Amino acid sequence: MKKATEYIKTKPEPMTDIPIPRSPNITSFHFSLDRIFGKGYDFAGESHPFYEIVYVLSGIVGITAGEKFYTLSAGQCLMHTPDEFHRIRAEQDSEPHVINLSFHAELLSLPSDGRIFEPTDHLREEFIEMAAEIREGLHNSNVLLLAAQRVRLERWLMLAFQNGHENGVSTHSGALCYAEIVRLMQEHLAENLQAGDIARMSRMSLSKLKKIFASYAGMGVARYFTEMKIRRAAEMLRDGARVGETAAALGYADQNYFNTVFRRVMGVPPGKYRQRV
Repeated sequence: MKKATEYIKTKPEPMTDIPIPRSPNITSFHFSLDRIFGKGYDFAGESHPFYEIVYVLSGIVGITAGEKFYTLSAGQCLMHTPDEFHRIRAEQDSEPHVINLSFHAELLSLPSDGRIFEPTDHLREEFIEMAAEIREGLHNSNVLLLAAQRVRLERWLMLAFQNGHENGVSTHSGALCYAEIVRLMQEHLAENLQAGDIARMSRMSLSKLKKIFASYAGMGVARYFTEMKIRRAAEMLRDGARVGETAAALGYADQNYFNTVFRRVMGVPPGKYRQRV
């Protein structure tokens, strides 16, 4: 006769569904690049509406990200946020080996400790492998492969974000001046400032101002300020603002002129840009 199984009665636990937010939530990949920069390489700079990881495998690079300038060496990576102006250059006579991986994502917040990360050797090797898989998936339009790498990268980011810091921020006087000037521009986006106005407000000569921006932004002061305005305009349009109110908020009394400038920077007129998003 089969022996009856006895169970020890325990206090029942509540059956509760606990929501688990997906963060980060990657929605698509944009590109995956594996490059070696020659000595003296200096990229002019850009901004785009997606995230980008810059991982330095060897050598040393200088990176402008928004108002800050960073110096990264082998083993370090940095995250660019959407619509942030950024540029990169080879430093200290090195030939840096760099992987750039970009993606669109929702619910992704950088650690408050900073945007520079130093992943472990294991995470470094996994990133190199993921970047290669994503590159293949994009090349072959392999959705299954990309979907698998999406989940993998989301986990990788959660692990890498545990050791974010800002130790790579340059404390050179020029970099600090650049940061202060960019912050000043951000505070006066609604005004029509010229290079001379910005120099005067920054309490420096126009020649010094131009030299700083040539070094850290790779462009003239007036152009940088204009592109900063348009990046803010794009953000407002994505948030649902109308073209007219966006132009007015950024100091453009003539909407037609605003449309012209926006199209020159973004490639499409603001009305069409708003429809896309």
